[in-house]
Amino acid sequence: AYGDSNEFPFFQNFYAGGIRSVRGFRANTLGVREADQPLGGNLMVTGGAEIIFPIPFMKKALRSFRLSTFVDVGNVYDVDQSFEADLLRYSTGLSAIWISPFGAMSFSIAAPLRDQPDDETEVFQFSLGSTF
Repeated sequence: AYGDSNEFPFFQNFYAGGIRSVRGFRANTLGVREADQPLGGNLMVTGGAEIIFPIPFMKKALRSFRLSTFVDVGNVYDVDQSFEADLLRYSTGLSAIWISPFGAMSFSIAAPLRDQPDDETEVFQFSLGSTF
């Protein structure tokens, strides 16, 4: 923050949602909104669990391809908000990751379990690059 302000500039705020944090929600849209635009916040809480399983019906599974099921949780809170578990968003779904010659390609199909009417959701998400 600058001066006597408690708020970070918008480019220093945390943003959540999307394939790298809470799948099933559009990237960087969770948390505080103003005029229907996400503002980000000073506190971000995200977490997830993923179970990787072998590809069914294939005796010799491809080493570069894996399937998983996941549960993601998270939200972003503003400086005026304290952490409230009731505001957390949850999603679950299936994911496929292919370690291609061009880098890791990740595909997710997700269903939000706890969303609000103003949340922007996405069923299918895709990412090219690191999976970490």
